[in-house]
Amino acid sequence: MVRNRSTVKITPGLFLQPYILDQLVGGLMQRIVGPSAVTGSEFAVTSCIDSTGPTTPTELGHLLGVSLTTLSATIDRLVKKGLLRRVRHPDDGRSYLVELTDAGNAANHDCFGRFKVEMEAVRANLEGDADEILAGMRVLEAALRKTLES
Repeated sequence: MVRNRSTVKITPGLFLQPYILDQLVGGLMQRIVGPSAVTGSEFAVTSCIDSTGPTTPTELGHLLGVSLTTLSATIDRLVKKGLLRRVRHPDDGRSYLVELTDAGNAANHDCFGRFKVEMEAVRANLEGDADEILAGMRVLEAALRKTLES
């Protein structure tokens, strides 16, 4: 017997709910970056660098929760696109910093206008306090980081 899927209800748990959110945020990110020179993950990297200033890949990977292998590939793509550059680390000759180029700043700015529109729409549709929801997400992030470190 096949169940009528329209009547099946699930309550996503601590792993499924973030997965669902990731998929939905990914859809919005596609709308944001669609006409630009960057992908959603590249926009996350350029936005983070725009906020932090020049940073090491290790610091950037930690902030974004991305493995260095994945981040390295993203950095390589952004360097090839002329949106990022690697510069010598002033305190550690074995390391480098990544920073936005003028073209990277322009691409980031291009996406940011659409990002702001989508963020305002999400906030308008949000039932509940945005700061409280974000605080709960940060609690889950901290728990996930601790779990991965153990």
